[in-house]
Amino acid sequence: MRKTIAAQAAYQMRLYLRSPRALVAAALTPLALMVLLAAISDHRAEPGYEEWLAASMATLGLASMCYTTLAASLVASRDAGVLKRLFATPLPLWAHLAGRVLATVAVALVQAAVLFAVARLAYGAALPTAWTAGVGLLLGAVALCSIGLAVAQVVPRGDAAATLLSSTLLPVVLVSGVFFPVDRLPGWVARVAEFSPLTHTGALVGGEGGWAHFAWLLGWTAVALAFTRWRFRLEPFTPGRPRGLRRSVA
Repeated sequence: MRKTIAAQAAYQMRLYLRSPRALVAAALTPLALMVLLAAISDHRAEPGYEEWLAASMATLGLASMCYTTLAASLVASRDAGVLKRLFATPLPLWAHLAGRVLATVAVALVQAAVLFAVARLAYGAALPTAWTAGVGLLLGAVALCSIGLAVAQVVPRGDAAATLLSSTLLPVVLVSGVFFPVDRLPGWVARVAEFSPLTHTGALVGGEGGWAHFAWLLGWTAVALAFTRWRFRLEPFTPGRPRGLRRSVA
């Protein structure tokens, strides 16, 4: 089964490379924001600002790739009938989804490594602790992919995907310490930020330890996967018609 998942991941990687616009947008957005913020921010002279900025933009890149891009591609496959046709093949649906997630996580990790390299070369940012940052990137990517799979189940049709995904991502980004350090957020916003997976991903990527961050990301992953399994749909929702065939991903 590992070979099957690896083959699906390789296939998904080829699909990404054949349509690179989403990859380019996901990669260039956090990089461009890092360059812009490093040039205009009032805090750029503060000690450790470059390291915080690099970790924050790496977290934003994970969210863009693992949440938005993965969820949008899954909705597009559902609307095109790709997921439904899988049941006519011996390939388990969960293996197909695992391959998608594996390919997306691999791309997101490469993207983060490139961003840290640019931050190091251009701004002299110190690299975070390898173990903490590496595990944080991996767990954060898996958690965000799982949330992307879950949210894709409530997107009614592909034409609503971009609006719904962007409108749900932006508020979370704003309260999760990506653009403003969490300790500078107002009281109620800081309390909301404690629940965000991006907050805990950013803390780990920035080199901050603590088992609470790992526990939050694992919890988000478990809840999102459970919701995906419960609500998984193979067809888009059409008003006035049944909600489409639901099948277990197990």
